[in-house]
Amino acid sequence: MAIAVIGAGMAGLAAAAALTRGGEDVRLFDKGRGPGGRMATRRVKLGETEIAFDHGAQYFTARSPEFRDVVDSWMRAGAAAEWGEGRYVGTPAMNSVIRAMAAPLEVTWGAQVGAIEGAPGAWRLRMEDGSSTEEFAQVIVAVPAEQAAVLLAMVAPELAIQAGSVRSAPCWAVMLGYAQATGMTIHALEPEAGPIGWVARNSSKAGRAGAETWVLHARAGWSAEHLEDAPEVVAAALTAAFHDLTGAGEPDLALAHRWRYARVTEALDEPFQFDAALGLATCGDWHLGARVEAAWMSGHLLAEELLRQRNDVSPMFVDNL
Repeated sequence: MAIAVIGAGMAGLAAAAALTRGGEDVRLFDKGRGPGGRMATRRVKLGETEIAFDHGAQYFTARSPEFRDVVDSWMRAGAAAEWGEGRYVGTPAMNSVIRAMAAPLEVTWGAQVGAIEGAPGAWRLRMEDGSSTEEFAQVIVAVPAEQAAVLLAMVAPELAIQAGSVRSAPCWAVMLGYAQATGMTIHALEPEAGPIGWVARNSSKAGRAGAETWVLHARAGWSAEHLEDAPEVVAAALTAAFHDLTGAGEPDLALAHRWRYARVTEALDEPFQFDAALGLATCGDWHLGARVEAAWMSGHLLAEELLRQRNDVSPMFVDNL
């Protein structure tokens, strides 16, 4: 029987890729309309020109030899490039990495899982539209901790409690587009004060072309305080703050996106959870910390453990997480 993975972000795809290489039949289900998740790219029109914003994860680093090898493979394939010393981005957009990872795998997009039903060895996924999947031998839950806790509450209470102990901070992201160049030369900025915690000249990243684009990430505290504000109100507030910070003129486009579970603040501090008796597991950056590499490592190490148990060989560990 196949293994189901709920969530086709970095962690879920890393787990699925390693399991597939190990000979397992894996099916992924993701509520998004396409590859991205928190490494998403938003494409919109500015006049007659399409422009793109990396409005989620801004870049990633590679600290472990294992992940550096993976990043090198993405770069050779043209799916990633360096953006300053020690920083990498997907090319021509951040979601290019996710797209490349998902391409050889069986992923169903636009599939929001509402519940896990059945019994060990015969799990089914019930979708929000009421439909159900085939039966699966095991299920990997690779979604934010808060969502994992809800999905696991009825079928794996202990795993749900662990997921529920994780804390994440929200983030409002604002995307600004300028038909004419602003004349600013900075690529990235982390203001010391004010509502904005991160500024990136999105159009300065490798593979980006067209109009000048900027992404602003609000600080966690400000985002929490304004969590339920209307997007247009947030866009106006952060655009004004950007002007105060840089002197930039009025943008031709300003959009806001709310990431409710943007950044893990209290991680589980273990690579994954796996209940062998139930055949249920979790992985994600919330296990190890708020980094793209942490998400990849979580999914990869979970897959290694599942394959080890299948093959009954010694576990493999990775240093320098």
